[in-house]
Amino acid sequence: MKTNIWKKQNDTGKHKTSKVRNGKALKKLFQRNTNLKSFLFQLLELIISFAIVITLHLASVLSSSVTIVFLVAFIFIWSARYGLLPFLVSISIFHLLLLTLFKQVQNIGGLSLNAVSIFTIVVGLIIGVIGEMLNKKIRDLQNDKKRLELENQKLLSAIGDMRVVISQLQMRIYFEGEGLIVLLERLRELEILDVDEMLTRAVEIIAEFFELDTLHLYRCEGNFMRYIAGIGQKRLPNSFDATKSNVIYDALQIGYSTLPKIILKADITSFEPWFAVSIGEKSNAFGVFVVEDISPEKFSETLVKYISAVAGWLYANVRTILQEEKALEEIYKKPDGTWDESYYIKKKKVFEKRKERFGIPYEELCITYKSEYHNSIVNTFRKSDVLVAYPTNGKIILKALLAVCDAQGKSKILERLAGKYEIEVC
Repeated sequence: MKTNIWKKQNDTGKHKTSKVRNGKALKKLFQRNTNLKSFLFQLLELIISFAIVITLHLASVLSSSVTIVFLVAFIFIWSARYGLLPFLVSISIFHLLLLTLFKQVQNIGGLSLNAVSIFTIVVGLIIGVIGEMLNKKIRDLQNDKKRLELENQKLLSAIGDMRVVISQLQMRIYFEGEGLIVLLERLRELEILDVDEMLTRAVEIIAEFFELDTLHLYRCEGNFMRYIAGIGQKRLPNSFDATKSNVIYDALQIGYSTLPKIILKADITSFEPWFAVSIGEKSNAFGVFVVEDISPEKFSETLVKYISAVAGWLYANVRTILQEEKALEEIYKKPDGTWDESYYIKKKKVFEKRKERFGIPYEELCITYKSEYHNSIVNTFRKSDVLVAYPTNGKIILKALLAVCDAQGKSKILERLAGKYEIEVC
């Protein structure tokens, strides 16, 4: 067994070594291809320049002496720019031209053709060596620049990571000190016997405390989510099925969930919030806090856990208020499902306040119908809607507050009722 393990480890080591060698070989091959392309470009540039000068000479535009001077100048320029290899190629072409095209030329400016040739070789060689050294220095400087840029990027990335860590440590120190106590004290001051109004104010306080640009609260009706209150821009609809969002559905199952966690488990096919925190028991949640957008330096698992702790404390208060609401139901709710007018007026003020602060829509409708339709019509409304009825002369005047509903939703309700019952809009 040990021998087999050693063989596997040895094979793995050999495999890794072969990968490294293959990588180095590919890198060298790439460098060779790059150098070859560069040399071919230089050669093409040289040939074109020589060809232009020779063409002008053959067209009798340039004399032989002037042409040779131009060719020598090109050799010196190429030697200085590109180094020894272009010098060798250019001097070879130059001598070929001297032996063929310019063999009849006796002297140039008092110098014989051989003297010009030797002068060109010696000076060009010196310039080529200097050019080679300068080019090598330039390449080294370019490599150093790239290395420094990479190191700079790594340092900037490390600084960013350190800022995130420091920010999270500061947050943790503050929250584990007096921070959460201060928050809970502020939430405890919300002595309001209306769960919607209490949650509306709680959202503002929690968002301000945790410095969140967006925080939205949805109430659960089974798997159906209905918008209650929020801060910041919102992309999710006012009402939707919880299964449409993996983050929210996961939070309802286990208490809280985050977008990074969901990305690791499943493919994302639609918009998902950064994180969601359940309010209440996991199997029977009252609602859920949703943060659709947050800067990466603010986001952390610690932040989500603290909001989850606050949500747990908040739910304890919500249960108390729900018990009070049940007591109010016994006082103000009538056997037919409608409410006393005083409760209706109080609830309308709450809806109006939510509309002003958060833009949460609500609608109010008024219809008249025969008394025999009353129970059936009342049962068509949702539990979150608040109804008040005024019996008069064998007919019922019914007013309804439609929570989280716009004009289009109100029209659909009226169409549905008009399709089943004889009603009049008042």
